[in-house]
Amino acid sequence: MASSTTTKESSPFSSSPRYIFDVFLSFRGVDTRNNITNLLYEALRRQGIIVFRDDDELERGKAIANTLTNSIRQSRCTIVILSKRYADSKWCLRELVEIVKCKNSFNQIVLVVFYKIKPSDVNSPTGIFEKFFVDFENDVKENFEEVQDWRNAMEVVGGLTPWVVNEQTETEEVQKIVKHAFDLLRPDLLSHDENLVGMNLRLKKMNMLMGIGLDDKRFIGIWGMGGIGKTTIAKAVFKSVAREFHGSCILENVKKTLKNVRGLVSLQEKLLSDTLMRGKVQIKDGEGVEMIKKNLGNRKVFVVLDDVDHFSQVKDLAGGEEWFGCGSRIIITTRDEGLLLSLGIDIRYNVESFGDEEALQLFCHEAFGVKFPKKGYLDLCMPFVEYAEGLPLAIKALGHSLHNRLFKSWEGAIRKLNNSLNRQVYENLKISYDALGKEERRIFLYIACFLKGQSKDQVIDTFVSFEIDAADGLLTRKKAADVLCIKETAADALKKLQEKSLITVVNDKIQMHNLHQKLGQEIFREESSRKSSRLWHREDMNHALRHKQGVEAIETIALDSNEHGESHLNTKFFSAMTGLKVLRVHNVFLSGDLEYLSSKLRLLSWHGYPFRNLPSDFQPNELLELNLQNSCIENFWRETELDKLKVINLSNSKFLLKTPDLSTVPNLERLVLNGCIRLQELHLSVGILKHLIFLDLKDCKSLKSICSNISLESLKILILSGCSRLENFPEIVGNMKLLTELHLDGTAIRKLHASIGKLTSLVLLDLRNCKNLLTLPNAIGCLTSIKHLALGGCSKLDQIPDSLGNISCLKKLDVSGTSISHIPLSLRLLTNLKALNCKGLSRKLCHSLFPLWSTPRNNNSHSFGLRLITCFSNFHSVKVLNFSDCKLADGDIPDDLSCLSSLHFLDLSRNLFTNLPNSLGQLINLRCLVLDNCSRLRSLPKFPVSLLYVLARDCVSLKEDYNKEDRGPMSETEVRVLSYPSSAEDQNSKISQMISSMCTAWENGG
Repeated sequence: MASSTTTKESSPFSSSPRYIFDVFLSFRGVDTRNNITNLLYEALRRQGIIVFRDDDELERGKAIANTLTNSIRQSRCTIVILSKRYADSKWCLRELVEIVKCKNSFNQIVLVVFYKIKPSDVNSPTGIFEKFFVDFENDVKENFEEVQDWRNAMEVVGGLTPWVVNEQTETEEVQKIVKHAFDLLRPDLLSHDENLVGMNLRLKKMNMLMGIGLDDKRFIGIWGMGGIGKTTIAKAVFKSVAREFHGSCILENVKKTLKNVRGLVSLQEKLLSDTLMRGKVQIKDGEGVEMIKKNLGNRKVFVVLDDVDHFSQVKDLAGGEEWFGCGSRIIITTRDEGLLLSLGIDIRYNVESFGDEEALQLFCHEAFGVKFPKKGYLDLCMPFVEYAEGLPLAIKALGHSLHNRLFKSWEGAIRKLNNSLNRQVYENLKISYDALGKEERRIFLYIACFLKGQSKDQVIDTFVSFEIDAADGLLTRKKAADVLCIKETAADALKKLQEKSLITVVNDKIQMHNLHQKLGQEIFREESSRKSSRLWHREDMNHALRHKQGVEAIETIALDSNEHGESHLNTKFFSAMTGLKVLRVHNVFLSGDLEYLSSKLRLLSWHGYPFRNLPSDFQPNELLELNLQNSCIENFWRETELDKLKVINLSNSKFLLKTPDLSTVPNLERLVLNGCIRLQELHLSVGILKHLIFLDLKDCKSLKSICSNISLESLKILILSGCSRLENFPEIVGNMKLLTELHLDGTAIRKLHASIGKLTSLVLLDLRNCKNLLTLPNAIGCLTSIKHLALGGCSKLDQIPDSLGNISCLKKLDVSGTSISHIPLSLRLLTNLKALNCKGLSRKLCHSLFPLWSTPRNNNSHSFGLRLITCFSNFHSVKVLNFSDCKLADGDIPDDLSCLSSLHFLDLSRNLFTNLPNSLGQLINLRCLVLDNCSRLRSLPKFPVSLLYVLARDCVSLKEDYNKEDRGPMSETEVRVLSYPSSAEDQNSKISQMISSMCTAWENGG
């Protein structure tokens, strides 16, 4: 049932084609490929228009290839770009004949562009095209009849009303052509009720997925957690585009309806009645499937199946593409992405939560009837908005509950927020829980109660540990096999929870929506009201300790005073908690000394642990994770074998002076000691932990050295950032081929040992602000997997080794703030570079980086600059370029920037030029141009059509006309020239976040 994106070869012209493209571009590559054709192609695609552009510039013989013929026939519109040498190409002329045939036979839309030519060049007997036709006619090798077909086709196309475009007007004309094409191909597409908050962005995404007007058949899945707005989006799409189809139907609450007697038949009857636009259709039991196929097989229909949770529900209502005619669209809404995957639906939209602004608008619409808060109510609105975490269902329910309520009622409602879920929200979310299997429910409750925020492996290990305990010793004989089976069960359950939108995995951490967490906690309280083995509410904890009932049965404590008010705990109560397995306490007030902790603990997470030591008789043989962030800990345990312990996190423990012998923790995978500012010494055992994957020593400012040599064969990430006294990085002995990230930024190292070349899997090497770093070893060229090399702020680094050119996969290079005076020619090999940061480099070096720099400022720089022209002319892939603070003046930016055609972001801030060259218009993919603090800049050039933002803050000499938002040369979308003064902190913060996020996407290939 996967979306159909290809078709069989088109039938003869007696039958209609099946469209799979919106636009076919016909052009002469040598004339227009790198200018108007590329501009049109990119601009059309940004509007969601599907474009076919033939990228093969070679002549292919007399007959047009079948694939190209089909592409013309399968396009709803053709844009013919006639240029000086168009009629010199037999290939183009044969295309043109095919285009005219499609125009005559199928009423295909044909738009014509005259690029750098006049109408007389095309139609006049003395025009340049006539010469080409005469030459073809005089060539005995050519078929005279075919040449006449070419003439006739050119006469038809040349007689259409053209856009006449030249180099000066192409930006404006491309914008007009794209708008005209969009209006023809997407008439009134996806308009919606303006009262629907947050619908613009979501309907734009659906626009891309729907492909309205194309003749392929598409199944589109809309999925996400309960209450996220799936049905609302589907209905908005339905209302907007149903008129584009021969018949349409929306089947609401499919899952619920199918539980009724004859529920399936009633849905099938409605489907046929609505799509055929007839009266009531009668269907006998068992005949519905065949009737749908028979009646809709040749009909272009739009069907929405709302709230589906099982394969069979789709199978009996919309079982496959063959059930429907060309151009049909079937939307399925579900909470379960796994269902869509099992159906083979590869066009899927995961509905995102509302942002803060959208959430506030929706809340106010429900509470006040307008999309903004009443005067004096903003601070009261925000707790509800934050509580709902962007879930529209919860936002609406909370807002509606406060409609016309007095000020005091709002304050009371805020106090009650954490006590229980709104009933409507609870019942809606619980539908997903009720659909889970036994293991999925258990692991869902574990995450909700105490495992949210843990890594996937930690969740699985904890689940295994609890399941073994639950088996009460029955897993001894086949323990290894049984443990593996439980692990597989847990991993499968996590996958299903993720597919059902009940959890997310972010950076390998299991996250859960706040309301799903509260749902799980309420379910657990309801299911175990008589036996409170898990406590996370302050009131429950106080009740259990006050009455001293069942304390020995308590297995889990999870308290956070930041969430539930102040919590006070007397440490003596831990002595009675002999069955405690999970202890998570954050910022809890304690009285007394800690003398006992249960040896059954699996997870000990105590932020702000106030004691210098753990209890002397603490033997945590079952411990999986020790997390004592921001603690007062000085010493660990004494010679205790902890073969199950995998995670130690003592970050920001300011009294820790040294680490103990960790050879007693042979399976340790994560050691986090960042911010331990007094830590001076690492035990030698740290350097040989065979299973250690992650080692974080960031900001250990007293650490002068680490192990003399390291052999951590499983290590993937090593962080030494901010270890400002660390002068040497040790020699690497043994196999460390799994290391992918090495962070040495902000250290005092002077050089890197040549053994660093052994790190052949390294992807990121961060050496920023290593102020003492003098050189890089030639062995750095052995790091052939590296994608990001950060050298910014290494102020004493004055050269880059030639071997750097060996790293062909390098994508990001930061040499800002260095003293580099020589760029090796080998850097021409870095053809995959996406981002280059040259901030603060010398003007002389910047000249060398511009690919066509040829006007030397003095004789000394001339040979240096020319030698580097070849080096950097290969950087066609660069998307992000920073030349800020380089003292560039007028004339320093070359008149030809065509080699930077992929550039999306250009930062020229704090430079000395007064004007910018028109060559910026050659940057045909530029989205953002930053000119902040260019105090001498007086005017802006004509922008490329792609440009969205110009940041010109504190450009005090810039003409006043440009110092206003939404002013500037017109682009495909109007350029926003943003010139807020630097004092406008809020606005500039938003802009900085936006730019940072865009750059990250572009650097990563977005």
